Amino acid sequence: VIDKRKDGSLYPAFMTISPISLDQNEDHQGFTHYVGIQSDLSKIEDIEARFHQAQKLESIGTLVGGIAHDFNNMLAGITGNVFLAKSMAKSDARLMRYLDSVEALSFRAADMISQLLAFARKSTVSMKDIPLTVYLKEVVKLLSVSVPENINMELHFCSDDLMVHGDSTMIHQILMNLINNARDALDDVDNPAITVAIEPFTAGKDFSRTHSYQVNEGEFAHISVQDNGCGIAPNQIDKVFDPFFTTKDLGKGTGLGLSMVYGAVKKHNGYIDVESEPEQGTTVHLYLPILENKKETVEATNICEVVEGKGECILLVDDEENLLMANSNVLESLNYRVLTATNGQEAVTLFQAHSDEIDLVILDVVMPVLGGVEACRMMREISPDVKVLFSTGYDKEQVLGQHESDDTHAVLVKPFSIPDLSHAVRKSLDS
Repeated sequence: VIDKRKDGSLYPAFMTISPISLDQNEDHQGFTHYVGIQSDLSKIEDIEARFHQAQKLESIGTLVGGIAHDFNNMLAGITGNVFLAKSMAKSDARLMRYLDSVEALSFRAADMISQLLAFARKSTVSMKDIPLTVYLKEVVKLLSVSVPENINMELHFCSDDLMVHGDSTMIHQILMNLINNARDALDDVDNPAITVAIEPFTAGKDFSRTHSYQVNEGEFAHISVQDNGCGIAPNQIDKVFDPFFTTKDLGKGTGLGLSMVYGAVKKHNGYIDVESEPEQGTTVHLYLPILENKKETVEATNICEVVEGKGECILLVDDEENLLMANSNVLESLNYRVLTATNGQEAVTLFQAHSDEIDLVILDVVMPVLGGVEACRMMREISPDVKVLFSTGYDKEQVLGQHESDDTHAVLVKPFSIPDLSHAVRKSLDS
């Protein structure tokens, strides 16, 4: 049944009614009273909803885990060949624009896989203390470039740092998806506006009772992204976090944005709410737990320049022939000498014959015949000081975490940009 509290709010309840008889007269048969026992089902229904959502995420995570490796390998081959083509087409500005577009689309495709892994909670995050207010100011400044000038963008940020323990890249993706959704909802709207706000918030018993989920009481950073766009229909509001569900027109949305946001917020032990009315706009509320008495700055790295080699010899190992050829050509263009192998066993044999001249080994982790981690161990038996750089199209912690090895610290995740490759190679060689 649906019952009502004294304050007027409604809640689901389970009621058991048992008949009893207080009449001891044998001549009188029948029940004289009923006893009703009622249990509040709010917490149980919340657990049930979380369970169903977890099942959805698990199924899509299994799917993504199966395709991520092959998909990222293909993208890595594309980006490698694009780099080579760009180096040959520097004098043709028009061709360079086309190649830049291909490269950008390739990394967008890689981001899609990352988002799928993120909301399925199968991706690896780098958690550290972040001054959220300061960080979001910089993120919004970057993202505002993608917002058309006719949209009025308002920012309401508190003066507190609001330290949270989180992954800066994932928080950036959260805000990017929310702002992009808000922007897309403003098509054909008079006086379009987006408001981004952050403030401290204290969650108490009243807040927990008025929400569909059980909230841990405490201090939170409350982030809201509001638009005055088309809104969401009442019969669709419960589906917005489902994978591949979208209210956008065909070709304009993948249905992964809010799914990724949901997974990322849960990764940060936070909560998310969506308020919306058709033609009245939408507001997304995020609540991330705050750390007390923490001061730490966010380190930002932006590698865009390619670092060339000094004629060193690199043994490149990968079972994808097209990727092997592309990366071999890339490394040779960066002034390295390259030997290639298509599996771990072939790499070990080649290393045994040329161990004196090989300065670095780049090993794919998952290969037929012999995997990268096992091949590395065998090479270390031949030459204990050999320098190794791993590469993988899977989530690096998920794959390398299965192996007890001290050699798994240097990892390139496919697809990687050529500047990232050049810096990783140079760092490994110089270490």
